[in-house]
Amino acid sequence: MEKSKRFWTEQRKREYIRSAEDNLFIIAGPGTGKTTLLSRRILNQIMGGERLSHFLLIAFTEEAVQEFKQKIKKHLYREIAINREASHRLKKKVHGIDLMHIMTFDDFCLWVLSMKKKETTEEQGKNKIEKDKSGEEAKIGEEAKTGEEAKIGEEAKTGEEKEKSEEVLSVEERCYRLLQEDKALLQVLRRDFSKIYADELQDLNQIQLNILLSLATDKKGKMRHNCLFMVGDPRQTIYQEAEEDKQVFFDMKKKMEEKKNVRVLYLNENYRANKMLVDWINEAFRKRMHSYRDMYPSQRKEFLKHCPFHGVFRREFTGEDGIALRELVSEILFAYPDLKERDFLILCKSKEKQEYYKKSLSGVGFSDSALDKMVFEAHLSKGLNANIVIITEAGGNCSGKMENRLTRLEYVAVTRAKHVLIFLKGETEEWFCDQYYGLHALQELSLGEKQ
Repeated sequence: MEKSKRFWTEQRKREYIRSAEDNLFIIAGPGTGKTTLLSRRILNQIMGGERLSHFLLIAFTEEAVQEFKQKIKKHLYREIAINREASHRLKKKVHGIDLMHIMTFDDFCLWVLSMKKKETTEEQGKNKIEKDKSGEEAKIGEEAKTGEEAKIGEEAKTGEEKEKSEEVLSVEERCYRLLQEDKALLQVLRRDFSKIYADELQDLNQIQLNILLSLATDKKGKMRHNCLFMVGDPRQTIYQEAEEDKQVFFDMKKKMEEKKNVRVLYLNENYRANKMLVDWINEAFRKRMHSYRDMYPSQRKEFLKHCPFHGVFRREFTGEDGIALRELVSEILFAYPDLKERDFLILCKSKEKQEYYKKSLSGVGFSDSALDKMVFEAHLSKGLNANIVIITEAGGNCSGKMENRLTRLEYVAVTRAKHVLIFLKGETEEWFCDQYYGLHALQELSLGEKQ
């Protein structure tokens, strides 16, 4: 990227992303509004005449798929309200959003494989009809017939062996192999999808990225014009176990930086969390993560009224953590009775603890369906946020490398909060350790007086 673009303001970057005709590789932290930014770019392209059928949006989870659809609809409705000239045309577009190719990577690969299967079935049907019409079988001698049957049997056997060998491959591997072998199918997909979007890039593996590049490049391997939009954050790599898998993101970034028609941009302004939270997160993870980039708080001041208290706190307890969590939530609800279930997000380390905490909160005032939306294993919290985030099982002693998978999981957990971050601090837990995060120095949460 030329020098002038390196020093753009955050606002200038966002304006460029919405309308640029480059392929884009965006590195965006939590709370930077990347889903909104992505949706607005898509709206600009729709307004410019791009057909909905030409878009392929790859999201990491089903929840993210639905969020994309709702965000695009939201921006379309807003444009309809203010743009009278285009309103009639855009109203027709709204009804097509649910039919857009917005899906997870697994679903996309299954869809491609089903296309090939359907094509093969149709081809076999045509061949059978032609064979029946010709009456060739009656004219073929017994010797030739035997030879033909042997050939067919051998082909069928080979086909069965190929199917069995492919059964051990993942859906993505089968899809990528198909695209490598069937160039005609690859060209059809390139023709159909001129706008390809990929979210949570840091959690994609090498095969998935290879599929993206196959679609986004032409026959000569050159990036197609204004085709690919990628966004990710290496600090949130929580689904990659091996070190080489984590390196995939950086290899992709380096590859994109070498392309002439690709721009790599960083977004670091956090619109989700208030200044107190952002400052604490920067201080805590600047020391824990290599090449950490500070976030800058940009939450609007009027958003502070959405929560009755603010800050980063600890709540120490002895005994059962489920009882301590129940008492904490009950105390907050008693002090601030206007709070609803949507204001809370309670995060833990394991599936077992998730179910345990749901049972512990039974009878506090939330329904079972509400608790299903409030209490999560931290791995499942991507894409979620709430005014008040309670981190359970925090404190204690732990050991490990300065930066590891657990550190990234901790980062994902704390960046879900908008206004309040509370560490429920015990004695035997093994994440958010005092020696790393200084939880003992945080103010003890006391609701005798409003914060």
